[in-house]
Amino acid sequence: MTSFIAAFLPAVALGLCVAIPFGPVGLMCVQRTLAFGVWFGIASGMGAATAHGIFSCLAALSATLLTQMALILHTPLRITGGVVLVLMGLRTILVSTPAAHGATCGDLFSAYTSTLLIAAANPMTILPYLGVASALEAGKPLIMDPALATPIGVMLGSASWYLVLALSTNTMFRSLQEAALDRLNGLAGVLLMALGAALCARIV
Repeated sequence: MTSFIAAFLPAVALGLCVAIPFGPVGLMCVQRTLAFGVWFGIASGMGAATAHGIFSCLAALSATLLTQMALILHTPLRITGGVVLVLMGLRTILVSTPAAHGATCGDLFSAYTSTLLIAAANPMTILPYLGVASALEAGKPLIMDPALATPIGVMLGSASWYLVLALSTNTMFRSLQEAALDRLNGLAGVLLMALGAALCARIV
């Protein structure tokens, strides 16, 4: 139990630190909370947390495996993630806030999977785990342990940040007028398209 906690708590801190920098996933979490409601923001955050957990698990198992996977999937993931971001940004601009609120709970899984894809395509998600994995293979265990404590802790730390982000966004902006929400939604759409274009441009 002591060894589990010793690996679990630092893993929670790692997941939190990797999730906090604001990027495409954070923007998607905020935008979906404003447009669709808090549950869509939370589902989006959980998709990203899952990606963090997968990468931390691979890092604990094998640095070579994680590195090879990153090299093989680097370009297709970037292209797919960039295109998805551009399309999502375009949809965000074109769909008004009232229409967006008409979405059903069946779209929660779509919100989850799309954010998992974007997080997996973002190099800032995988880089910390590549570094930790390299340290593991060099014989310096740092905070990573092959046990389940590491991926569970990383996922929990990451998920806790996105939960706070979605809930705080919902609390601060739920009283805004419809016109203000539409403007924020449009701004988020433009930023998503710019981030998607930047992600695709990096492969050129």
